[in-house]
Amino acid sequence: MNRWKIAFWICFALLLATAAFGFYSILDQGVTITYMKDEFDDTDDALDEVIAIINNTDLSRQQIQTELLKIKDLDYVDFEEDTVFLDKIYLVFEENRLKKVGEQW
Repeated sequence: MNRWKIAFWICFALLLATAAFGFYSILDQGVTITYMKDEFDDTDDALDEVIAIINNTDLSRQQIQTELLKIKDLDYVDFEEDTVFLDKIYLVFEENRLKKVGEQW
């Protein structure tokens, strides 16, 4: 077999491998950016919840619970504990008053 034919097939195989790797890289970046955008949207929603709590209540447990139930359906949240976990944030109460807002990951 001619050396030029061997060199052609080797270069052709390298070209295909490079194209496949480039396609995979672009596709992977697209998926990663989509998931990052979803996470940022969730963080924005959690921030909006905290802003609504701070602006619309006097920070008592009952008022915060009422305000949160207006924002979205939170039937799964246990409001009886001192720490209330929401999607990406948690609220810490002492003596039925809001003392701390934190983030959880």
